[in-house]
Amino acid sequence: MQSPDVSELEVSGLIGSGTCGKVYRARNAAGKQVAVKIFAEEAVNRELLEEAALRLEDGGWPTGVLPEISEDYRGKQILRVTALLADDRDGKTLPRSLQHRLDRFPGEDSWPLVQEILASLAAMHDRQVAHGNLKPGNVFFDDDGRVVLTDWALGNMPGIGGVEYTDAVLYQPPDQLRDPADYLRGKGYRWDVFAFGVLAYRLVTGAFPRCTETFDSVAPEPGKTRRDDIAANFKQVAKALESHPKYEWPDAAANPLEKSYREIIDRCLSLDHLARPANAGEVLNILNAAEKEIADEQHRDAILDQHRRARRSAWRANVATGVLVGAVAILSVMWRVKKSELEAEETGRAADVARLEGEREALREEKEAVVAKSDADRRELQYDKDMWLARLDASRETGDLLFAWAMEKGLRRLPPLDGRTQRLGRLESYFEEFIERTADIGALAEERARARLQLAEVSLAKDDPKAAASRMEEALQASAELPSGPDLDLRLATDRLLLALLLQEQNDEGADAAFESARKALEAVPQAEVDADRVQQLLAVLDFHQSRLRAAAGRDGEALAQIHRATEALNKLVDQRPDAAVLRSELVSCYLSSATILDGIGEMGDAREVRALASEELVQLLKKDPTNLDLRLDLAGCYGAVAEAAVLSGDVSAAESNSKAAVKLLEQLMLQRPDSPEVRSRLAAQRGLVAGILRDRGDAKEAMELIEEGILLVEQIAVGDSADPVAKYRLALLLWQKGRMTGFGGDRNEEIELETRAVEMLRKIAKSDYSLVRSEQIRRSLGYVLGDLGHAAQIAGKMELARSTFGEAVAVWSQLNRERPQSEEYQEGLGWSEQRLKEL
Repeated sequence: MQSPDVSELEVSGLIGSGTCGKVYRARNAAGKQVAVKIFAEEAVNRELLEEAALRLEDGGWPTGVLPEISEDYRGKQILRVTALLADDRDGKTLPRSLQHRLDRFPGEDSWPLVQEILASLAAMHDRQVAHGNLKPGNVFFDDDGRVVLTDWALGNMPGIGGVEYTDAVLYQPPDQLRDPADYLRGKGYRWDVFAFGVLAYRLVTGAFPRCTETFDSVAPEPGKTRRDDIAANFKQVAKALESHPKYEWPDAAANPLEKSYREIIDRCLSLDHLARPANAGEVLNILNAAEKEIADEQHRDAILDQHRRARRSAWRANVATGVLVGAVAILSVMWRVKKSELEAEETGRAADVARLEGEREALREEKEAVVAKSDADRRELQYDKDMWLARLDASRETGDLLFAWAMEKGLRRLPPLDGRTQRLGRLESYFEEFIERTADIGALAEERARARLQLAEVSLAKDDPKAAASRMEEALQASAELPSGPDLDLRLATDRLLLALLLQEQNDEGADAAFESARKALEAVPQAEVDADRVQQLLAVLDFHQSRLRAAAGRDGEALAQIHRATEALNKLVDQRPDAAVLRSELVSCYLSSATILDGIGEMGDAREVRALASEELVQLLKKDPTNLDLRLDLAGCYGAVAEAAVLSGDVSAAESNSKAAVKLLEQLMLQRPDSPEVRSRLAAQRGLVAGILRDRGDAKEAMELIEEGILLVEQIAVGDSADPVAKYRLALLLWQKGRMTGFGGDRNEEIELETRAVEMLRKIAKSDYSLVRSEQIRRSLGYVLGDLGHAAQIAGKMELARSTFGEAVAVWSQLNRERPQSEEYQEGLGWSEQRLKEL
């Protein structure tokens, strides 16, 4: 086994992540694209992985198993380097896994793929290695399109504590789910046989054999490798499988060979592990034997059919000869009879011609009379048609108004309706039935196009982005049948924006492209012919929400420019319509987002001014809606943020004034929302802020009491994996603050303990994908806490801890400097940490 030289790898980006680790795309020293998988220490068994890799590598990697180029199962980082099995499409890396091609099955290639997977699994078992983690995401296709297996001995394995849910659970038998330690006692081979059976059944039928509805709801969709926020009790899953011992194939086998295949899969899917074949090699032998038996039987049938055809051919030749002689005699008699009939028919034909000439003249006269009458009828019908078309136009206008009434929770011109979800379902059924019922009626093409557009809008209202995107595409294709004009353009552009907002809410990667499509459509609407204020408002909303996407991606400059553009547009609209609370609320959101971005790029003074503007708008909104608790929470957040900015600028008086206003609002909200994470986190932040001011004035006792109160506020909502991320972040900062205060009092051991807790919490938050807290902000706080912890350890004489802590601080500040090289704060943090480390 060869250890990788990490320094030679040029990492270019993250491909994906799972419970066992993350996979990165990289280029090695030879310039070849490779995949680097870094395993999470707590999610793998080092010894088990190394032993399995040694067995597979011994004598050359078996066909059907992805070889390792290099690996390190004993170092600080557990990692594996393999060939990169992925394609680049539209600037994205798309892995060539079965999970990403699952929507192609069932199909013509189902059974051939099942056989390839079985052959690969048999090759692993032949090397005395059980996979134990078989699922579509671990079946890949190499450059020649052949199956290769990877990620063996991971997941639900012995020696792993607290295994998280992955879709591999859906392919594992009850005996593995209950006791994964049996892998070491040789039962892993029969586990693989069961998992192969589930995978084969799904490839052939498109469903799971047991617990189908439940498993379908938690299995990742084709093209995605995981479903988040799913917790699974493995023993309950095992119990659910055992409660469904029987299952059925959804249709009959296409031929005797497929029938034999299905019987073999049935044996693999037995819940009794002893009834399953011992390993994949035995399954492969049974499969080959079944194929040979069917082939031999077909050969025997072919020989028997050949003999039967020879006997039938001789009999048919004798019969044909007799029939031919009889036919000649009969035809001779018939020719004589037919000749006499034709002579008699010619005599009567002349009389018939004369009679038909007279009838044709009579019909001509009758036709002229009918044409004259039809002209009069046509004019009458045209009048009726014009009248009904006018009525239909009026009906369409009324229908659009009623449709909007049914879609919205309350339309200004009509009273509100209740039961919105039920209404949407009925509308959806009505439009689907109308489109299907009138599919062959060309005259109703416009009505069908209108129904398709309304179906797309129903999907938007139901918050179903997948259906909305598909139906919107159909509506756009059919829009040529609708009367063109600015009103239709504005409606389609608005629907595009709603789709982009829905995709953003669902964290869909296509949100940014959807926003650009909506922008083009809105900018193309002729504002002189529609409500121009409405178009400007929609463009401002688009800028605001797209800026949040770009801020999350680290494109702060672009995000800030869009926020400023949205703010300018909304300010103009608010000046023109000061009574519009919706516009004022959107303006507040823009101010707060702008302040967040300014904080992130170090413009604290500008952020403070922007939050002050937001506070003024919130006060205006509260005058119109004084009981709105969400507005009060936003206003308290503004006051609190302004107070924190005032502390940083040295304006203690402004800090105390704004903090007092924030605390007053938050204490009132605590009585009404005692379990709200936002209220508790913001109140705890103000306790910490005032404690810092009191400490600087020399009142350490009261300052410590406020710190303790702040910790109590957030501690109960900041514990556990599902705890509120903002509360976790706030608790880490309060522990840091408490540690500094105890250190100033001389208790360095307690300072080290508290700051160590804060560091551990910040590390975990930094590794998690929390959109509520900026990653850069977390790492900045981590850099400061590490510096204080290293300093405390140095004073306490714990030099090893000091060296490792200052080393980590240098790494954190270095990364921040690379991301924002112009930041003086980050440069100073790096310089200070490097100097401390050098002194040690």
